[in-house]
Amino acid sequence: MPTAVTVLISVLIAVLIAAAFLACLAEALFPRWFWKTFESWKASGEPTEAYFRGKRISGIVGMVIVAVIAAVAMAPGLVAYYDK
Repeated sequence: MPTAVTVLISVLIAVLIAAAFLACLAEALFPRWFWKTFESWKASGEPTEAYFRGKRISGIVGMVIVAVIAAVAMAPGLVAYYDK
């Protein structure tokens, strides 16, 4: 039987993974909004389309990485659940 601490840690890890995935998804879908929100204050002009294309690609790559990390993190629990 899992204790309250292990459940809390599992929930916190799941929330962090979900937040990272959603941030990567938002970066892939709305790179201009991300640039305006987080980086426009230090720029003299708007970047080129290649910059935003690269940000979309990096968002997609980030989503894949986070999904792999989530799968690896969930694998032991899923194996134990289905092994019963």
